[in-house]
Amino acid sequence: GFDCSGLMQWSFKRAGINLPRTAQEQYAFTQRVPASDVKAGDLIFFKGTYGGANHISHVGIVINEKMMYDSNSSGIGYHDYQGAYWKSHFAGFGRIDPTK
Repeated sequence: GFDCSGLMQWSFKRAGINLPRTAQEQYAFTQRVPASDVKAGDLIFFKGTYGGANHISHVGIVINEKMMYDSNSSGIGYHDYQGAYWKSHFAGFGRIDPTK
């Protein structure tokens, strides 16, 4: 099975993009994007889902203004990132520079 960052790494590798392995490293690798400019395919990051409160601990792929595709304890699939749990852990959106 995949953890969240492993799923991102595997998915983007199929598109020819090499992402770092962990959610924290993927956060550092991407450019911050304001919520008003988020597009499908951007990454969404969360902090404090385990580890320290400011530790980037989860990542998913944005599908639309409400849904992400990710791997979490309930499995791989589409999840609503506007729910209370995810909103309380939201860290930011990131965009991959395809030239990296």
